[in-house]
Amino acid sequence: MRQLLLSELDGFLLNPSVEDSDIPRLSAQAEKIWRLFCPDGPGHYVKVTTIELAKVALQYGARLNELRHYLMGFGLTIDCRDRDSHGNHKYIVTELAGSNYEKLLKRRGLA
Repeated sequence: MRQLLLSELDGFLLNPSVEDSDIPRLSAQAEKIWRLFCPDGPGHYVKVTTIELAKVALQYGARLNELRHYLMGFGLTIDCRDRDSHGNHKYIVTELAGSNYEKLLKRRGLA
């Protein structure tokens, strides 16, 4: 799997509905979320739970969506791999091809 560097998030595009005044704050949240997935730098991705994501951004779903769109250009995605009975999900960076996220996009006619 190709390892994406944090420096490659430069120029990261947020959701078009984000107001200009919110861009620095939301970009910083997206960057913090990305760091959760690769705490030791490139080369090793770890699972991240919704609890961990919520500590960084209350609207973590929006930031995940933006990161997913960005990662698609690299053939990667953030995929939900586990769910527990308390609503806590575990996500991991993985290849887009064959991922649960790709299957979801196909069901929606977006891939």
